[in-house]
Amino acid sequence: MKASVHVEYRDAAAHHWWFRARRRIFARLLDPIAAPGGDARILEVGPGSGVNVPILAPRGELVVVDRDLGSLAACRAAGIAGVFADATRLPFADARFDLACALDVIEHVDDDRAALRELHRVVRPAGHLLATVPALRLLWGRQDVLAEHRRRYARREFAAALEDSGFEITRLSYFNTLLFPPILLTRLLMRPFLSRSLATGRSDLAVRAPFGLDRVLEALFAAEGAWLVRRDLPIGVSLLAIAKRKAAAT
Repeated sequence: MKASVHVEYRDAAAHHWWFRARRRIFARLLDPIAAPGGDARILEVGPGSGVNVPILAPRGELVVVDRDLGSLAACRAAGIAGVFADATRLPFADARFDLACALDVIEHVDDDRAALRELHRVVRPAGHLLATVPALRLLWGRQDVLAEHRRRYARREFAAALEDSGFEITRLSYFNTLLFPPILLTRLLMRPFLSRSLATGRSDLAVRAPFGLDRVLEALFAAEGAWLVRRDLPIGVSLLAIAKRKAAAT
């Protein structure tokens, strides 16, 4: 990820409607797996300056891994243990964690299977993975280039990556569905001007919604959480997976 985008992530983490809505959705889905006030051992790979620390830290003992020193410094300043390491070579013993999180991380890794295999290795039997990735090549745009994404995934592609890495998928759904039509239209319209928009060095996070529209966007996006706790969504800007490491045979 380009340094300018890291700065935008850090500055937008608390207030941007996209991050706030995602945290609300993730919290709903995590409650049955690792409830607040619990003692779960939690790993987050690629914490993005602690974007999701507010919903992960209250659920147990949180450790974060990143290769960006600024991101690690922000997490450590919040009292979170931070380890400098690569997602494909995690410095932890087998079966160390109850829950691993990779939230918009796997798409950055050249060898996505290698990263997922490492996450599988460090999760205990019957432990969980919560992972999100950007969806659909059709949506490729400025944000993908500036964030240095290697790919966007179709549902079947992400399912194959998870299963090839040893995970048993319990939930796999698109999300950010209600806002999919305007986001698709915007990216298609911007595509002929991609080079010009990249020259600014500013990602989508730098665009502020006018007239309080950010609250409307947050409410629309976050409302999907009530649906996702029960059912999958058929299309969306992103994909979300909950997967398990199979319990050891008895």
